[in-house]
Amino acid sequence: MDPGTDYDFEAADKSLRHYLRALWDREFKLHPCEKPLTQIRPFISELGIHLPRQYRSHQGQLAKDLYRAAAAHAAAHQAYSLTTFERRKLKPVQLAIIGLLEDARVELLAIKTMPGLRALWLNFFDTRDNEGIGVESLLLRLAHALLDPAREDDNPWVMKGRRLFAEFQQQGGDMEMLREIGSLLGNDIGQSRVQFNAKAYVVEPLYRDDNLFLWDSDAAEEETRLQEQAQSGAEESSQSAPKNDEKSEEDQRFRPRAVASANQDEATGSNDNPLTYPEWDMRTGHYRPHWCSIIEQIAPEGDAASLRTRLTHYKTLSAKLAQLMQARKVGQPVRLRRELDGDDFELDALIDAQTVLRSGAMPEMRVHRRQRLQKRDLSILVLVDLSESTNTALADSTVLALIREASVLLGAAIEQTGDQFAIHGFCSNGRHEVNYLRFKEFNQTFDDAALGRLSHMQSGLSTRMGAAIRHASHCMRGCRTEQRLILVVTDGEPHDIDVFHPELLLQDAARAVERSTAAGTPVFCVSVDAKADDYIRRIFGPHGYLVIDQVEQLPQRLPELYLRLTG
Repeated sequence: MDPGTDYDFEAADKSLRHYLRALWDREFKLHPCEKPLTQIRPFISELGIHLPRQYRSHQGQLAKDLYRAAAAHAAAHQAYSLTTFERRKLKPVQLAIIGLLEDARVELLAIKTMPGLRALWLNFFDTRDNEGIGVESLLLRLAHALLDPAREDDNPWVMKGRRLFAEFQQQGGDMEMLREIGSLLGNDIGQSRVQFNAKAYVVEPLYRDDNLFLWDSDAAEEETRLQEQAQSGAEESSQSAPKNDEKSEEDQRFRPRAVASANQDEATGSNDNPLTYPEWDMRTGHYRPHWCSIIEQIAPEGDAASLRTRLTHYKTLSAKLAQLMQARKVGQPVRLRRELDGDDFELDALIDAQTVLRSGAMPEMRVHRRQRLQKRDLSILVLVDLSESTNTALADSTVLALIREASVLLGAAIEQTGDQFAIHGFCSNGRHEVNYLRFKEFNQTFDDAALGRLSHMQSGLSTRMGAAIRHASHCMRGCRTEQRLILVVTDGEPHDIDVFHPELLLQDAARAVERSTAAGTPVFCVSVDAKADDYIRRIFGPHGYLVIDQVEQLPQRLPELYLRLTG
């Protein structure tokens, strides 16, 4: 290759994919960063590895080697960095050191099976850089010393870091120990009074990524996100770091989000600051805090006439259901004790009154008991799966159309009973975009406006069911009724574009159902997938679901199911 020839992501993409497949025997997804990165490094997200469109400082063969080094380093992280660190009260310099140690750990693991990677990565260290005593220089010297066992460095802090890292490796590589080493080395930096400029710091050398994915996302602002501060520091110093742009892929990762707590007690947000919820990771046995972003939307209105016409088609069935529901609302008899008046005397109350009277005091006169019929007090939220699969065509309709008709028929019948109900829907496009649409709210009448929004119901994208159930359960917290119920209507198992192991989202949905039920809002599922019994049972339990084999029966079966659940 001509040394003067530009080499960019488009030129590197195909060969890098083959290169990584040859090294790791697996596929890696590569994406370009939308803006040239002068201060910010490559990054890793759930979508894959993001590399700069061009390294302006390198050309020709050097640029080609730099892309290979960056891609191989990020691939090592994806292969070996399987847990995240908690920031807690770590200082910025400690965050930087722990990221550096994790870089060294994954690189050495990769070198064990692919020794040639050491020379590739060492090519981007300057062998002459062993004189600086600033924090950035010391970090780079330690990174070089950990990667190159033959390198000599007599700085006491670098020697201590090298020794502690060797002990960490000998003791099996416990990640908590790695965190402790980083904290200890960071404290040593603090004791030396050497200043660390977190705003200006970027990870070195150039091929390494920003390490943001190593950390959980619940850190307070003052505890620093190194790369975000590096960006703002670069802007303050008039360098060419990219500015926030809602359409910029890399900047989307730094936009602030409103946070919903893991126990779902509090949540605030908007479309600009979406709510976030945790997600269960069965591989680590822990929740990923604030992992999924909920984007709430009020569904646009459409023409209610078509749904009104469909309701007349089910007029007889709707009237019968409403009659049955009204009969069920009479409820069960409840015995009230210690009343001022009633049908009979309460024996225990009479004895207490006689005892008080003989002592010379005035007794309590509530000595009667009576019966009354308990009024049902119920709120139900119908949560509709709006993923692309519901567009499946049937004989003269689609799965989505039948789900819509069933929801409308159920809503019309419930409306006549006075119970509270709402109809919401969800679909997702990765964890940062879980769309949650509101068609009808608890405090709204089931009028033409609600029917118009339901008539505009559309499907697309994927099914991140756990996040949607968590948000639905959170919404139900505002209902003051004695009983609450979430009724999920779906046609398939959970899936999303950024999760390649289907078991992950299935286990997460099961956890969401479990926690919602424990909080007082049971979740029941109706599936129109004839093959759903196995995975649906694992999510909702043996008595928490119903599979309707004939999709065309959904409009009739859903209201009947409501009667069964609330009877």
